[in-house]
Amino acid sequence: QATGESAWLLLGVTGMGAMVGFSAYWIVVGEVIGVYIMWFVMAGRFKRLTDRYQSITVIDYLVSRFRSSTHTLRIVSAFVLTVFVLIYISAQIDATGSAFEAFLDWDYHTGAIVGFVVVAIYCIAGGVLAAAWADMFQGVIMLLCLVALPLVAYLTLSNGDSIYAGLQAIDPGLVNIWGPGGFTLLNVSIVIGMALIGLGFLGSPQVFARLIAIRSEAQIERGKWVAVIFTLLVDFSAVSIGILGRYVFTSQGVEPDAVLGNGAQNVLSELVEFTFPPWVVGLYVAAVLSAIMSTVSSLLVMSSGAITHDLYEKIGRA
Repeated sequence: QATGESAWLLLGVTGMGAMVGFSAYWIVVGEVIGVYIMWFVMAGRFKRLTDRYQSITVIDYLVSRFRSSTHTLRIVSAFVLTVFVLIYISAQIDATGSAFEAFLDWDYHTGAIVGFVVVAIYCIAGGVLAAAWADMFQGVIMLLCLVALPLVAYLTLSNGDSIYAGLQAIDPGLVNIWGPGGFTLLNVSIVIGMALIGLGFLGSPQVFARLIAIRSEAQIERGKWVAVIFTLLVDFSAVSIGILGRYVFTSQGVEPDAVLGNGAQNVLSELVEFTFPPWVVGLYVAAVLSAIMSTVSSLLVMSSGAITHDLYEKIGRA
């Protein structure tokens, strides 16, 4: 499940919590529903079909499933997949540079290059197996760090009981689950938009590539509750981090962007430095990089498979 959680979780969702407050919890609802449908409804059937078709990539599955008699579907799918995966990888490398810059005051470009080189090395050395094991350890780091931060931050605050009142004083809309103005058509539309983020898990190619690689359908049965609980914990914690950061670092009339960076994406690093001693900061750098690298490694393996297997082997050597 960690392969589906990238920089958008640790930088984007935390920032969303700081920007809009309680209404960001609708992201958690949408995520959990999406992950539940993917694992409980789609995963088993997808695994059975890919085993039947002996598919080793998502594109293999599409070609077999739709009984394509030409190479058109394979070429179009491989091209689209590669282009958009490279864009997604670029976004993650950008987040890597931003993370090093925010946490350790590194040069942005140096951080981006270092992060990419590390991922590329272990992907080239170990392929999908290395990416899968790395994801497991990185997922554990993400889980522990995200759950620990809001708990410790709350206990650190001497006036923790007044968080609700403090947020209400900053902006009453922060404590309304529907956003500023309450239950209105516009707010309902925004809430639906945030909840629909869960749709991404119904078609994330890097996640479905893992379902192809999983040993058996029995492993899916064992893993589905782990996936749902993991998603619930990390997403809920990420939004809570943003809300606590808004309470700690802003006041009435102060825009979060002015204090916490564009889209409040620096709220995680700021709250870590506020809550923990400096030696712990490195662990949270690892957590952010874990989210980024777990996704980048999977995307690299998948895009290389699209080029080498789906284009070169299946078409170039045909």
